[in-house]
Amino acid sequence: MASHGPDDHGSPAAAGSSLVPDTGPAHHPTADTEALEPDANAEEEALFDDGDSAYSDVASSTTSLRDELILQVREHGRQYQGYMEAKYVLPMDEQEIERLDFQHHLVWLTLDKELGFAPIKNVHRALDVGCGTGIWAIDFADAHPETEVFGVDLAPVQPANVPPNLTFEVDDLEKPWTFSRKFNYIHCQLMIGAFQDWPRFFRQSYEFLEEDGYLEVHDIDFVIKCDDGTLPTNSALVRWHNYMHDAASKAGFPLDAISHVPDMMKTAGFVDVVATPIKWPINTWPKDSKHKELGRWAMENFTWGCDSMSLALFTRALGWSAEEVHVFMALVRKDLRDRKMHAYWNFWVVYGRKEKSSS
Repeated sequence: MASHGPDDHGSPAAAGSSLVPDTGPAHHPTADTEALEPDANAEEEALFDDGDSAYSDVASSTTSLRDELILQVREHGRQYQGYMEAKYVLPMDEQEIERLDFQHHLVWLTLDKELGFAPIKNVHRALDVGCGTGIWAIDFADAHPETEVFGVDLAPVQPANVPPNLTFEVDDLEKPWTFSRKFNYIHCQLMIGAFQDWPRFFRQSYEFLEEDGYLEVHDIDFVIKCDDGTLPTNSALVRWHNYMHDAASKAGFPLDAISHVPDMMKTAGFVDVVATPIKWPINTWPKDSKHKELGRWAMENFTWGCDSMSLALFTRALGWSAEEVHVFMALVRKDLRDRKMHAYWNFWVVYGRKEKSSS
């Protein structure tokens, strides 16, 4: 069996967030800049009930499918995209589809039950990049019936019955964009581990936005943090993150890109960039009620999803066996449920505007 000792590139858990959000319009969420206070009674609370996490299956779409993009392969008992030798490293089977809808709910709670914070108005065309199961695009289309909404993803896992102003397409948005018209609003959620070339994504988004249009990104900075020294550097949780970064780097998917998004957006030409970090605790350890609730959902999401996040990456990039991955994930899940570890990830809300030309 492969050795699972501490990494040689150091622990990412030594310090909390050091980035300060830009000053921008008043319409944005509250940044988590203060250390969270742990709940002294957290260890006595009940864990999240797995029975509460069931969501309905999502039917496959028959809209705008491209044969080369819907190839699928089975690997280690899971279903994956077959496109470009399985470019997307997360499985795309019913189990993962259900988790993605669950994860969307976590994001919705994080955003105070809003779909976004960019000060958009009079949106004629909107694009949801990496729309996944389509749940955000459906909600946005329902909330904005006057808007023509497009959801694009590599996998055809969206439902067939959708609002009349919504269209799903299967495409690779890391290739040159070929849309015939520009958009007023582009939304990108939880694409870390999917995009290899983030600067190119921002350049193409800028090119295909109308003047005064907004790009909004919601994503996790996949670097575990702890402000009070309660997360051991040799814990399974820290080692998992180090292995994830190592494997993702070898696969060409940077997992630490999100904290650099504000600068990348500015480089691409965006103005009025607002960047707000919001803490996702690993479980219900915080005293604050909102963060305790976010931790409850985050714990379930990652205990449910750590296998699917790691299986392809570790076997393909690190040479682990599937059995080694499953054994190690049991240790990771144990740490995720340990309320003595006051750890968290930063979830970032970033948006920026394409400025009007002076001509």
